[in-house]
Amino acid sequence: MNLFKNKRSKAAGDKVNDRLAAVLANRLIKVQCRIAHYLNAWFNTYSVKQKKWILILSGLLVAGFLITGVFSSFYSIPLWSQGNYSSAHIGMASEIPKPNFIKHQLIDSLTKKK
Repeated sequence: MNLFKNKRSKAAGDKVNDRLAAVLANRLIKVQCRIAHYLNAWFNTYSVKQKKWILILSGLLVAGFLITGVFSSFYSIPLWSQGNYSSAHIGMASEIPKPNFIKHQLIDSLTKKK
C-alpha cells in the first residue's frame, strides 16, 4: 500500500511506508501492554476465592452470550431454513438449461456473452 503518491522513487516511498507501519505497530503494542498491565493489577488485588468467582462468572457470561447467539438473530448470516438458499459454485450454469440442451452449460453470468 503506497500512502505517498508523488514524484519520489518507489524505493523511497516503500521506506517511508515501512517506517510508518513500524511506528503504528509499536504504538499498538504499547497500548496492548498498558491494558494488560492494568488488567493484571486489577485482577491481582482480589483474593484466590474472589478470582475463582470472577472467572466462573465471566465464563458463564460468555457461554450464555454464545448460547443465546445460536438461538437468536444476532448473526446476519441466513440460516438454512430461511428462503431458498443454495450455494454458488464456479462453473455451474447461471440459469436453468433449456430442454433442447443435453449437457449443462458450464458458464456463469459473468462470463456469458450477451
